[in-house]
Amino acid sequence: MKKTLFTVGILCVLALTLAGCRTKIDTQALNDLTSLSQITPADVKTRTMSLADSVEVNHVKGTVKIDADFPDSGNFFVINNIREWMSEQLGGTYEGNMEDGAKMLEHYKNAILTDFRQNVIPDMPPVDGMGCYKDIKLTKMHETDRYVTYMYTQEGFAGGAHGWYVMQGQTFRKSDGRRIDYNIFRTESMDELTDLVKDNIFTQYFESDKEQMDHLLTMENNDYFPLPVNAPIFREDGVEFVYQQYEIACYAAGMPACVISYDLIEPFLTQAGRWLINAGHVAEN
Repeated sequence: MKKTLFTVGILCVLALTLAGCRTKIDTQALNDLTSLSQITPADVKTRTMSLADSVEVNHVKGTVKIDADFPDSGNFFVINNIREWMSEQLGGTYEGNMEDGAKMLEHYKNAILTDFRQNVIPDMPPVDGMGCYKDIKLTKMHETDRYVTYMYTQEGFAGGAHGWYVMQGQTFRKSDGRRIDYNIFRTESMDELTDLVKDNIFTQYFESDKEQMDHLLTMENNDYFPLPVNAPIFREDGVEFVYQQYEIACYAAGMPACVISYDLIEPFLTQAGRWLINAGHVAEN
């Protein structure tokens, strides 16, 4: 009986010791992850890629063009996240090697042409000179020693009264590839941030009296003014907030946008956000 109790006691001590070791390992791993935000990784080097092609059905032509600043080298985590983001912006169906930018873009170019051939062109009236197109750009817009910002734009026409234009930016933390979103703003400051964006949309974009701005907005309750659906864009001169066509205003109003300087935006940021904007050098391609 004593021997059994002794054995049980030894096993308990070993279990506690192993648990203690595991705790130390996990704590060290956590510290390592936290320290990622304090290092200065290599700049993101890019290679310009451009693809263009067309398809014709019943004398109606569809054309597509894709231009991309494809990340070739830099911190693995950040360039891998940029490549994944690029794929997602283009449709998210590519299953090949993310390092092969040419193959990725070729996949999406062919997917767009297939969609034109099967779905878009058959629904377009056979009018002389009419056609459809998509012009897509994935551009490295701005980079510091702490973050890199990419811009996705798409312009196109597929019949109807007018075409479309899309502009979406994404900022990546260069230490670990984290995608920057509204999560870097303090939760309790979101109402104030919304008011700041609304005021700057009014003064920078509409440049008109409030009554005219309210007339252009498409929301039923103009007292409610949302932040843009897409992530804020970290530029050289501040953070840009961009509303897509029809998001808050009619088509004729375009894409309301404003840039708020870092001095004004900093009080709304978390510690991670403040660290992000207090960068040093500005990198080049």
